[in-house]
Amino acid sequence: MVEDKRYFETHKYRDPDDYVVRAFVEPKLRFIEKCGCFGQGGASVLDVGAGNGTFGMYLGARAGTLVCADYSMQLLSDNPAMLKVRGDAYDMPFFDKKFDVVFEANLLHHLDDPHRALKEMARCSRDYIVLIEPNRYNPLMFLFSLIVRSERGVQMSYKKRWEAILKDLKFDIVGTMVTGMITQQNTPACMVPLLRHFDFNFFLGEYVILVGKRHVD
Repeated sequence: MVEDKRYFETHKYRDPDDYVVRAFVEPKLRFIEKCGCFGQGGASVLDVGAGNGTFGMYLGARAGTLVCADYSMQLLSDNPAMLKVRGDAYDMPFFDKKFDVVFEANLLHHLDDPHRALKEMARCSRDYIVLIEPNRYNPLMFLFSLIVRSERGVQMSYKKRWEAILKDLKFDIVGTMVTGMITQQNTPACMVPLLRHFDFNFFLGEYVILVGKRHVD
């Protein structure tokens, strides 16, 4: 499933409540929230590839029910979510249309078959799919992909590609943004006040955000 599992089992991650992680997550979730997928706070949300809770900690405050799924038991053990499930992104242990929202961040570009994973996310979603992936057109992201083997997938991560897959799965794009210069693991805390100024929509932003809603004929 994941191209280099050992990298994720041994890599040290910042805690979800870290100052830098919060600065990375919150602007993105505020944009997603404006797209209406969380409703009035009663939505059921599945966080696929949830890891140690980078987004789950903040999704939980916006969702009625949050389930965090990851292939790594080690990462799940560090995740503060109440409901956690070990699951393969290609074969999730849930019924069809189980969740109002199926969410992923920084997972697809690590997979050898992201289209298959998105198809599985679509199966589990009643209404929305939300993606947050690196933007290959950001120079720092592209350079990082050349240096770090496990990040090679960034070279194929861009807005039009993810849009095309979602549309192929019969989801309408209801929100899209390319934004940010803060990364949850690599940004020094002292740089956050300066880099917050890049939390707007621009072509060279580090991350692509897409919100897709199931098409209704």
